[in-house]
Amino acid sequence: MKLTILQENLNKGLSIVGKFVKSKPQLPILENILFSAEKGSLKLSATNLETGINLRLPAKVEQEGKITIPARIIVDFISSLPADKVLFELNKDKLSVSCRNYKASFNGISATEYPAVPSIETLKEGFEKVSLEAKKLIKAIEQVAFTASQDESRPILTGVKMNFGESIGLASTDGYRLSLKTINLKTKQKDEKLIIPALALMELVRVYLQGEEKEEIEMVKDDNQIIFAVKGAEIITRLLEGEYPDFEKIIPQDCETKIVLDREELQQAVKTASILAKDSANIVKFKIIENKLEIEADAPEVGENKTSLEIKKEGENCEIAFNYRFLQEYLGILDSKEIQIELSGPLKPGVFKPAGKNSFLHIIMPVRIKE
Repeated sequence: MKLTILQENLNKGLSIVGKFVKSKPQLPILENILFSAEKGSLKLSATNLETGINLRLPAKVEQEGKITIPARIIVDFISSLPADKVLFELNKDKLSVSCRNYKASFNGISATEYPAVPSIETLKEGFEKVSLEAKKLIKAIEQVAFTASQDESRPILTGVKMNFGESIGLASTDGYRLSLKTINLKTKQKDEKLIIPALALMELVRVYLQGEEKEEIEMVKDDNQIIFAVKGAEIITRLLEGEYPDFEKIIPQDCETKIVLDREELQQAVKTASILAKDSANIVKFKIIENKLEIEADAPEVGENKTSLEIKKEGENCEIAFNYRFLQEYLGILDSKEIQIELSGPLKPGVFKPAGKNSFLHIIMPVRIKE
């Protein structure tokens, strides 16, 4: 292997790929990044056996070759170099790196010992490639994936369910809240239901946002895994197997109270209430009285606060309580000017959505308050 690459490009690429390397993986070699010098590019690959990445960077390749290098040390070293050309030269399993008057050599492990990282290019013929509108998909993932569970004891809930057909429906839940998003498609896709790890989808978002905007993201499903390709990168992840909860049952079909109010005002009020709510089991109370929404937090040993907001209301007055963290996280990813909230009593789920739109639905389970 012998190649030249710009430090800026290499440093950015390593910062992306390094996120896929676990600190204490099952196999020691998975602490490494695979460097593959190919015609006209340097390919960086990493995997934790569940999720992986291939990232191609432009490079002047004089001699092709492959080697794996410990991620931590190569990432730190490249980031410390000046913005100039970096020369890689491989001699057996030792990689020499030089940039201006900086030189180093790293002991690597043969690429033959590294697990295979799938690529669209290496797939057998017959796998259908689907192109999706990038901006729509990225936005939908941002609005849904944060709701997925992080509890590995229920692995199915760590995924996002995606239903393909006339449109794409995304759903995720951690048992306390539920996010649903629908994306309209230009062309109908094959009817299919997949459960994709939320962490992998969030990495796709991160990779997309770090580069130039692209119009499409390509997707290929290969048996029990899926590959997303965008901006010279491929995100590979295993699909989750199992029965996803029947979340349709908890979606209220009607409501007793409907209110519409300014999203930013609600977000600020919840933020203010959270200061005391942190000392009171994270509980924030909503009291709807005529054309006002009162948001309260009460920590007996600390104090209490109340904010009153103007609302447009239909239906009954009501009281309900929520975990402020769930409210904050949802309001943080919402970009509409107004928000609509539908309630059916103190112990039934609250329905949140952008005012006047039904393509993005968020449901939060209430907190039972002791009288």
